[in-house]
Amino acid sequence: MSDADAHRQLAHLHAMRGAKLPALTEARRACELAPDDPRSWSDLGRVHARFGEFTQAMNQFAEALKVDSQHADSWHNLGTALKKLGQHQPAFAAFKMALRLEPTRADTYLNLGNLLIESGQLEDAVECFERAARHDPQLAAARTRLAEHVSQQGKVQQAETLFRQAVGLDPDQVQGWFGLGRTLEDLGDAENALACYRQVLQRRPDHAQALGQYLALLREDAPAEWLDSARAALHKESVVDEAKALIGYGLAKYHDRRGEFAAAASAGTIANASRRRVAGSLQLEELRARVDNVMATYTSEFFDSRRRFGVGTDQPVFIVGLPRSGTTLCEQILASHPLVHGAGELPDLARLSVRALEGADLPPWQAALQLTQPKSLELAAQYLRSLRNGAPKGCLRMSDKSPLNFFQLAFAALLFPNARVIHCRRDVRDNALSIWMENFSPDQGYATDFGDLACFHVEYQRLMEHWRKTLPLPILDLQYEDTVSDVETQARRLLAFLDLPWDERCLEFHRNDRAVQTPSRWQVRQPIYSRSVGRWRHYAPHLESLLAAFPLDPSV
Repeated sequence: MSDADAHRQLAHLHAMRGAKLPALTEARRACELAPDDPRSWSDLGRVHARFGEFTQAMNQFAEALKVDSQHADSWHNLGTALKKLGQHQPAFAAFKMALRLEPTRADTYLNLGNLLIESGQLEDAVECFERAARHDPQLAAARTRLAEHVSQQGKVQQAETLFRQAVGLDPDQVQGWFGLGRTLEDLGDAENALACYRQVLQRRPDHAQALGQYLALLREDAPAEWLDSARAALHKESVVDEAKALIGYGLAKYHDRRGEFAAAASAGTIANASRRRVAGSLQLEELRARVDNVMATYTSEFFDSRRRFGVGTDQPVFIVGLPRSGTTLCEQILASHPLVHGAGELPDLARLSVRALEGADLPPWQAALQLTQPKSLELAAQYLRSLRNGAPKGCLRMSDKSPLNFFQLAFAALLFPNARVIHCRRDVRDNALSIWMENFSPDQGYATDFGDLACFHVEYQRLMEHWRKTLPLPILDLQYEDTVSDVETQARRLLAFLDLPWDERCLEFHRNDRAVQTPSRWQVRQPIYSRSVGRWRHYAPHLESLLAAFPLDPSV
C-alpha cells in the first residue's frame, strides 16, 4: 500500500467518526503525495461532502476529472454534489457520463433515478431503479425506491414484496421498514405495520414520520418513553417544523381515539401551525380567480360544441368531493360489487390535463379549453390504461376517487362523455375538523386553518353548483350521514345510478380485502358506524376557531 493510500484510508476513518479536521488533513496529504491519482482528489471531495460542504466537494471532483476524465467514480461523485447544490442539468450530465464509462453502476442508477423523480420524470426514474436492483441485487436502497413508486402506481402487493426484499438485504434500512409499514397499513395489517414502525424507532428514535404513524395507528397505550418523546418534541425549538407536524398529527389521533379531546386539539393545533409555517396558507385570490374563470369558460354551449370529443365507454365513475367527505366509503361499497373495480385515487386526470396544454405557459384550468378532438382520444386511451390496471375481467364500472377531481370535471367530460359523477358530501364542521386533523401533503394549503377551510368550502360549493347546471355528465349527490344511518338505501341508490343489479356484498364492504391507500383505510375495514357524525361537538370547547369559521348551521 502506498503512503497516499494509507492517508486516504485514514481520511475515510476520521470522516466516519465525524472528525472533520483530521479527515481533511489526511485527504489533503494524499493529494500532495499522489496528485496524479484521481482517487486522491475524489476522496478529498467525499470528505467535504460528508460534512455538507458541497461546493468544495464539487471543486475537488472536478480536479479529479482534470487528472483523469475517464474516472467514473469522480463523475458519479460530481453528479451527487451538483444534485445537492440544486444544479440538476449538470448533475444529469455527470451521472450519464459515469454510466457511459461503467454501465453497471447500481449506485449511479439509484442517484439518477432520484434526480429524475425531482424532475417529474417518473417512468424514467422507475427504469433506473429497476436497473440498479438488477445490477446489484444486494442494493437495498434501490429496491426501496422501486417499491415506493410501485406503491404509488397502486401495485401494493408488489410493493410489499420489494420492501420485504430491501429489509431482508439490509435490516438497518430504515426507509425500507417505514415503507413496509405504510404498505401493510394499505393492506389492512395493523399489527405488522406497527411492528415495522417499531423497527424504525428502535434504530432512529427521532424518525418523525414513523413516530407519527405509530401513534396514529396504536390502539393500546403507547410506551411511555415514546409518548413522552413525542410530547416533548412539539415544544422543542430544536425540532424542525415539519417534524413537529408529523408527530403532532399522530399524537392528535392517539388522543382522539382515547376520547382525550382537549389533548388531541392541542396536538392538532401545534401540528397545523407547524405545517403552515412550512407550506404556507391558502392562496384565496388565486383560487377565486380559478373558479371564476372555470365558470365563465365551461358553459353548456362549450360542451355542446364538443360533443364528438373523447371515447364512448361508460366505465369511468368519478367520485369527487372534499377530502374526508366519504369518498373512500363510497368506493369501498361499490368495489364490493363483482362488476365494479375501485382504482383508488388516481393522479392521472390532473397529470393528463397538464399534458393537454402541450407545453404552453397556461394555467391548468385551461386544459379542457385547449383540448382538440384527436388529442382527447389519445389522452382518454392513456387514462383508461391506468383506470383498468389490475381490474378483473368483466367489470362494467371503474371508479376513480380522487376527491379534488371536481376541479377537472370539464376535462373529464370531454374525454368520457358517458362517464358518471358521484359527489360525496358531509356536515361541513365534521368535514373541516377531519381535514384539519389529517396529515395531508403540504401542497394542500387550505387544510391547516379553519378560516382557510371555510373559504375553500365556499369556492368548492360554487364550482359544484356550476357543474350541476352545465356539465353534460349525470351527478349523484351522496350524503355521508345518510349512508351511515342507512347504508342499504344509499348502496341501492348508488347501484341504480350506475345501472348495476343489486348485490348483497355491497353491505359487507368492510370484508373486502382490497388495498386502500387513503387516510380512511381503517374506517372502511369496519362495519358501518355513526360515531364520526357530530364529532365536531367534542372539539367545540377546545377549538374556538372551528366555530368562528363555521358559526351557522352547516351548509352541505
